Amino acid sequence: MPFAVEPVTVWSDQDVTDVTALVRLLGHDVDPLGMRSRLERLVPAAGHRTWVVRGDDGRVTAVAGAQTTWAYDSDEPSALLLLLVVDPTFRKDGTGSELLSTFETWAGEQGARRLSAVSAAATDSAHRFYQKRGYHEAGVRYTKIA
Repeated sequence: MPFAVEPVTVWSDQDVTDVTALVRLLGHDVDPLGMRSRLERLVPAAGHRTWVVRGDDGRVTAVAGAQTTWAYDSDEPSALLLLLVVDPTFRKDGTGSELLSTFETWAGEQGARRLSAVSAAATDSAHRFYQKRGYHEAGVRYTKIA
């Protein structure tokens, strides 16, 4: 099944509502107003890119977001996949793989050779998804809420 992955920088109210619902599937407590504010900040000029896949009705059924960043140990940028979530109805049909492929192509276009994906500690199916596509566990990230 072909997927139309599209980059988005201008968000309709329905898009924001759909993305909010998808991000909630990951266990995050988000609301449309806050989501709109974040989406409007995560723009190409800030090194970010967001892509969506739409269903036949035009509603967002999957979303991915990434950023490029520079590190102290390399002269090349790195690309970080910050978000990838697919509505459960559309999982296992290649949507996630298509979004990941889009991220990887974009990362290459940015000059990034080191690609990373953020995945929650408790999502074994997501870990298997990335591992099947050549990603490996690379350290531990510690977080503190200040």
